[in-house]
Amino acid sequence: MPDWWIPLCFGVFVTHMPFFAWRWRRTGELRYAATTLTFALLSVTYGLRVFAPELQAGGITLWEWVRVPAWLSAAASLSLLARHHAHRLRGA
Repeated sequence: MPDWWIPLCFGVFVTHMPFFAWRWRRTGELRYAATTLTFALLSVTYGLRVFAPELQAGGITLWEWVRVPAWLSAAASLSLLARHHAHRLRGA
């Protein structure tokens, strides 16, 4: 990943997270809660890469520790989004 990509990803996740948090509060839908959590974890991941890339725990950089739950949250978020659209396409 090029060096300029990391702060760009951080900016995208930080700026989009409030919108999904707002949508979650307005609708109460689980898919927005999952997306908010995903964007929060990805913001922390990329924030650590930008502002504290050398911070370590157990010999592994912190951004690598946070990356794992962020990807798991992303998988859950995408599955909830797919389920939502499958229901819409079926007309339910």
